[in-house]
Amino acid sequence: MYLAKMSTAQAAQAMKNDPIFVLPVGSTEQHGTHSALGTDFMVPTYLADHVADMENVIILPTVPYGVCPYHLSFAGSINIGYEGLYQVLSGITKSLMQHGAKHILILNGHGGNNAAIDKAALDVYHEGGVCASIDWWSLVADLDSKFHGGHGDMLETAAMLAVDPSSVHMEFCQPINGQHPSEHTEPAYIQAVRFEGGIVRLPRDTKEIAPSGWFGPVDPKEATAELGQEALDCAVNYIRKFIEEFRTF
Repeated sequence: MYLAKMSTAQAAQAMKNDPIFVLPVGSTEQHGTHSALGTDFMVPTYLADHVADMENVIILPTVPYGVCPYHLSFAGSINIGYEGLYQVLSGITKSLMQHGAKHILILNGHGGNNAAIDKAALDVYHEGGVCASIDWWSLVADLDSKFHGGHGDMLETAAMLAVDPSSVHMEFCQPINGQHPSEHTEPAYIQAVRFEGGIVRLPRDTKEIAPSGWFGPVDPKEATAELGQEALDCAVNYIRKFIEEFRTF
């Protein structure tokens, strides 16, 4: 079921059954020169669509904007900030709870959103509900190491080849061109470096460390729609099982 397709009378009736509300959340931001700005919300939307047939599950409209200040030097990236995303999520969850919602599951497509999601989820808890969140890319990597990925690299590119191949333009893909901040450090993530076996957080603009926009262990040119579909199926199967368990929380 989709909340956006219901009338208020239908919504009122459905809410009497303590449904699981599923909220896809992402970001509009660069994913290298080859992949869609909407990757981080298009993938969670796909996942939500594939649990919409479950009994007593209501899919909420996707939140397409998130926290990505470090991508703003790339055209098309839109940042609403930590407080901005928190306020959006807080408004959504408080409105739902006013009408009786108790269970909210956030399907997240962007790591920068986590702090805001956690704060909103804790508010739900303090108001007597429960709000869980799943980072899809971390989930599939936990379930199968072959899905380990970064930002705009093979995993996310493969997922988009499965979700919407017209949004991927491999002819524009560029080498990673990763930058080393010093002689003895190397990039670990976009916001971190590796030094003598340890990880040090080092917030800066993405162009400082990954001029091509993407970063990760495997070149996006290695991506295939088949791998992306396998990762998406893996996530959907897990989410469907978790939703049944979530009902008991």
